[in-house]
Amino acid sequence: MVKIYAIILICSLLLETWLSSEASVFLPRDLAGSLLKRQKRYNTGGFEEMMKDNLERECYEERCNLEEAREVFEDQEKTIKFWITYVDGDQCQSSPCQNGGKCEDGMNTYTCWCPARFSGKNCELEMAKQCNVNNGGCMHFCAVDKIYGTVCDCARGYRLALDGRTCEPTGQYPCGRLGANIAETLNSRSLISAENGNQSDSLNHINTTEHNTTESSPTDPPDVNRSSTPQPTLKNITSFFPTWHTMKNATNTENRIVGGNEATPGEIPWQVVFIEKVNKIAFCGGSLLSEEWVITAAHCVEGKVGSFFIRVGEHDLSKNEGRESDHGIAEYHIHPRYNSQRSLYNHDIALLKLKGPIKFSDYALSICLGSKDFTENLLMSAENSLVSGWGRLRYGGVESKTLQKVELPYVDRIKCKGSSTDTISRFMFCAGYSTIRKDSCQGDSGGPHATRYQNTWFLTGIVSWGEECAKEGKYGIYTRISKYMYWISNVTGIRTGHMSNTDQQNGY
Repeated sequence: MVKIYAIILICSLLLETWLSSEASVFLPRDLAGSLLKRQKRYNTGGFEEMMKDNLERECYEERCNLEEAREVFEDQEKTIKFWITYVDGDQCQSSPCQNGGKCEDGMNTYTCWCPARFSGKNCELEMAKQCNVNNGGCMHFCAVDKIYGTVCDCARGYRLALDGRTCEPTGQYPCGRLGANIAETLNSRSLISAENGNQSDSLNHINTTEHNTTESSPTDPPDVNRSSTPQPTLKNITSFFPTWHTMKNATNTENRIVGGNEATPGEIPWQVVFIEKVNKIAFCGGSLLSEEWVITAAHCVEGKVGSFFIRVGEHDLSKNEGRESDHGIAEYHIHPRYNSQRSLYNHDIALLKLKGPIKFSDYALSICLGSKDFTENLLMSAENSLVSGWGRLRYGGVESKTLQKVELPYVDRIKCKGSSTDTISRFMFCAGYSTIRKDSCQGDSGGPHATRYQNTWFLTGIVSWGEECAKEGKYGIYTRISKYMYWISNVTGIRTGHMSNTDQQNGY
């Protein structure tokens, strides 16, 4: 019995000793954690190598690093795609892309890949409702920006107003805008014509159809400055143009106005006339692009360097009206792709730099140049355009003493090409009527084919050639200047609106 009591006593003492020493055996959590660190594995060790990499085990049950994630995916692109969401969160979780756009997550951002008809940060902008509808609401040029939608721009001599759409003139004589007195005169005549049941004198704004009709414009002119200029005779013409008789009888490169009306002085202030120095013969036309630059047809210039001067502000060739001024030419720039031996008409465009700047007035100012797309769309969609010159009033007839004008519609390209046995390249276009006797004719070459949009006139073509004048089934052929905007801007320094990389690569 004594032995039993002794054993119980010893056990009690041992238990008391063990309980009293517990604090020295177990350390606090923080202190224990600092001593017993678990090393990251990166799939190392015998058992880890035997187990297949698992995303949940590596990165969700515990926090993983980029190397561990890479071992799971074994693909750099997939790893980065996962890592962006893992570290930064999924920016596409709120489904920000609209109209069927696909969202791609990024670091602190996202990208919406939009269907073909939409654009914008969230694919919220419908492309079909932008620049190709009402010109995007822009007064002059419209471009599409993926973030901001439509962005407006203005022609040279204008600035964008605070509304971001209207173009305001920066000077007294902005391009393509008639002088106030001239515009008032033309408007009053338009009202009189309307009261008499005549066709409207004003040109319609651009529309979205490809069909073109015609409209007329004001008539009757006032005055301009210099001595009487004799009218050219057939003998004069053949001496100045030695190839006149060798040209095809049905094809005439010196085109002029048939079936039009006399222009009002100041109505077409960008129109200039070329005068032969020796005989004082008017033989071609051109358009003012600035105080120093004139644009015309290449065939008007080739072989005639130094033999003519340019007159601005002209209206009546037989009178000195006091508004004209004559200018010499400092530089001749025929388009580098023009080759009269191959084709007298292809790339029929030239630029002339005057010896000194002209002084703008109501009777002499420049026409606007648009961007490539704007000019092309305006050409094809406008109801009509204005052609002018001092050429013949009918095929084989006499030239006009006063500046004439005619309004002509654009002709569908298939119909245009089918109307001629000669080649009509993509650098040309047709305008006119197949049955109505209205056309340009001999003497009008180089002159403007102009189209008005939002009360501003833009150059859309250059009078080039035709088969006779106003002949049934035939049209006038014009240089398609929308193809040459990069070249024009490069030579003259005149800005022509937004220019794409494609335009610059083509280098026309």
